[in-house]
Amino acid sequence: MLKFCLTVDCEKLISFKQGNPRWSFYNRFKGRINSMIKHIRYNEQGFKIFYEEIKKQKFPCTFMLTGKLFNPVEKLSFIEWGYHSYNHLPLTLLSDEKIRREVNNIFQVNSMTPPLWMVEDVKNPKRVFEILKENGYKNIVYKGKDDGIKCMHYFDVKSPEIRSGIKCVHLSNCFEGNFSNHKIKLIKRDILKNLDKEGVYVLSTHDFTHKNTKNLKSIIFFVKELEKEGKLKIINLKDA
Repeated sequence: MLKFCLTVDCEKLISFKQGNPRWSFYNRFKGRINSMIKHIRYNEQGFKIFYEEIKKQKFPCTFMLTGKLFNPVEKLSFIEWGYHSYNHLPLTLLSDEKIRREVNNIFQVNSMTPPLWMVEDVKNPKRVFEILKENGYKNIVYKGKDDGIKCMHYFDVKSPEIRSGIKCVHLSNCFEGNFSNHKIKLIKRDILKNLDKEGVYVLSTHDFTHKNTKNLKSIIFFVKELEKEGKLKIINLKDA
């Protein structure tokens, strides 16, 4: 049976200040424009909207917290608290010393999403994993390898794989609070297409894209109905 896992990277608007090391000149220009209108297009209080809806629906969700901005709120059986580094920096581009500062497990959690999913560089594939293992992490959301700022990332639905003792649960798709109905429908079709797999469907989002709960509720109701029909099982990342 397919397992479904919802994760949310909680980072407010920090990424707009930092940009993305992979961006071309054109993308950096778009990023600057986007940053100028971020308070119009996005929602710095998106975490609260998202979290309260998850609580109301009692829907299993793994919240990946940027340590500089967030702390775990409360302990609930259906919520897993995970980490998204301290400053939201791309781990594979940092020195060992800086990686250790970024992933220091201040909340003593089991799960993590590396910023920009940059965790396995082809030149030294075990480096970040070994430091994560030192800090007690057991699970990460994984999207593929990197070669410096070049990425070989892709979506997939499969069983978790082990890298240096860390369970890698592959990212399957992303949705955002500001997505159109058409995009949400495509994600639902993709979930249906993969129901016959024995893997994990990891669907991820960002807190700051949610100005309301429309898309979140649409996904929750859809997945709950599939679970009620016995077609999938909803889990937290630690249970993958």
